[in-house]
Amino acid sequence: MKQEQALEFLRSNNGVHRTRDILNAGIAPKTLYRLRDRGQVYSLSRGLYRINEEGMDAHSTYVELAHKIPKAVFCLISALHFHEIGTQLPYDHWISLPQGVKEAKLDEYDIQYIHPNKELYQLGIEEHDISGATIKVYSPTKTVVDCFKHRNKVGIDVALEALREAIQLKKTSRKELIELATKCRMRNIMMPYIESL
Repeated sequence: MKQEQALEFLRSNNGVHRTRDILNAGIAPKTLYRLRDRGQVYSLSRGLYRINEEGMDAHSTYVELAHKIPKAVFCLISALHFHEIGTQLPYDHWISLPQGVKEAKLDEYDIQYIHPNKELYQLGIEEHDISGATIKVYSPTKTVVDCFKHRNKVGIDVALEALREAIQLKKTSRKELIELATKCRMRNIMMPYIESL
């Protein structure tokens, strides 16, 4: 495979690929290493490469982490950022893993984990395709409820801003929020805020 063809393949999947997928696509190891040595591709970690180009998708870090942590569901500040709700920037990557699943130790990322029980972990998961890769993110409704549930971690001001904006932007409704807050045992805490809007 010629280098231009190799680069075309490497641009797919949001520019993130496992070594075995690169080799299975017909890219010779020496081609991969040549691209790496020229700075056109860089190693994210052992066995995971990313093309180095301007204009890669703004959600590329979500894709990288989804590759590294298959059970990851982006939550709280990361989910708010993904859904374009509020003004918070995710300096840390917020990831939900079910109870009992071991946290990945990835030195190159600042990750905050939450570990809900299996039932709460599965509620509100959306799958999004980003340049051929699938990532899991909690829905806007679940994200708002989680912000109230974890207000001691993200702050009540973040939860209130998320609630206001999610309703204003029509990313959720009062009815959906009340239904999910009930399932998450957050109805009593959230109702006064929902009613005040």
